[in-house]
Amino acid sequence: MQSSSLPPHRIETCKPEKREPGMMVFNVRPGGAADRVEGLGWLLGVDQAGAFPLNLKFDVPSQDVRSLPNGNLLFSQTSAGLIQEVTRAGESVCQWYIAGKYQDQTPPDGSIEIEAELFHHTINVFPNGNLLLLSAEMREYPDWPANDTDPDAPKRTAKVVGDVILEVSPDGKVLNRWPMLDLLDPYRLCYGSCSPYWQRRGFANSNDWCHANAVTYDASDDSIIVSLRTQDCIIKFDHGSGELKWILGDHGNWQKPWSDKLLKPVGDVDWQYHQHDCSVTPDGTILCFDNGNFRATPFAEKMAVEESYSRAVEFAVDEAAMTVEQVWAYGKDPGERLFACYQGGAYRQPKTGNTFMTYGGICTIDGEPSANIEEAFAQARLIEITPDKEIVFDLWIDASDEDEPLPLSSFRAEFVADL
Repeated sequence: MQSSSLPPHRIETCKPEKREPGMMVFNVRPGGAADRVEGLGWLLGVDQAGAFPLNLKFDVPSQDVRSLPNGNLLFSQTSAGLIQEVTRAGESVCQWYIAGKYQDQTPPDGSIEIEAELFHHTINVFPNGNLLLLSAEMREYPDWPANDTDPDAPKRTAKVVGDVILEVSPDGKVLNRWPMLDLLDPYRLCYGSCSPYWQRRGFANSNDWCHANAVTYDASDDSIIVSLRTQDCIIKFDHGSGELKWILGDHGNWQKPWSDKLLKPVGDVDWQYHQHDCSVTPDGTILCFDNGNFRATPFAEKMAVEESYSRAVEFAVDEAAMTVEQVWAYGKDPGERLFACYQGGAYRQPKTGNTFMTYGGICTIDGEPSANIEEAFAQARLIEITPDKEIVFDLWIDASDEDEPLPLSSFRAEFVADL
């Protein structure tokens, strides 16, 4: 019988002998609009046998988690403006707070200040221990489209939120700052670029132009890779110079000079849309969780929600030739389809080559698929599959049968090797 302190869940499949040794660590938090009003969250770890050796519960939602080289865990609580390092037993080692969140309150004792307005979505770590974080800024642009659905929409002066990538030393000093509004075309629109996401988080009358949700360091050439949800692309730029190296995604609506950085497809390539959790696999390929919202760019016809699907997809990039090839995917074929309109992850495991996927925000209204995050009921599903796509682990986070059903979601999962 499951512990009452765990969130409502069920394990439908667990084949330990075919699973990756170690533990997958992930967050669970209220889903949809509930994440701004419900004060709770979990940080959970499920092992090869399907047990939960890690179970931490908080009175604020938890968010991303990363495994550190010393065996500890680094995780975030974005609504509280905190990043914490803990042991695998949950004992606090160190924590950082965002200055912009603590202007009118006392920060936690012993915590380290980071001079930033906010941080959001993901956290990551450079090999030297520096933090790799996401922040945001707002700028005004003239002659910006009034919406992303009408090609004849009038132009206006618009407030545009762009993400900012930060490199922060362990003592809290901001070492590097890379604004996405300086790197990409601030006038390029995808479906969702005019959404009110940031309006609900304090940026009045703003537009969610790019919505970064993942950032990772590529040690092979000292570069940084970023997932931009409402630009439907993954980009790579040089850590030292800040120069844009390439853009991976739909070629629609790009103009020069950015169009010169687009990777050209080789063979059959299905572009990713509204993706999450980009990473570099042990083979050097790019893996991401393709949420699949709309599967089009303005002003082409959007894919209907009832036809939509999410998938994990792997791309091989040839930087010399500036080409990209799709080498593996899961989620599009019959029997695989499931639509998670937001959040999600894909992780290639090092020993088995299995892929662990987080369908983080599966939204429904009256049991039917929905992309209306604010009004839908959310569940999460975490699946591990072998290279030949056998499901060897299948976990649902689902509170729909509770006396008081609560929407629940999960951002992504992180692999933690056995000590």
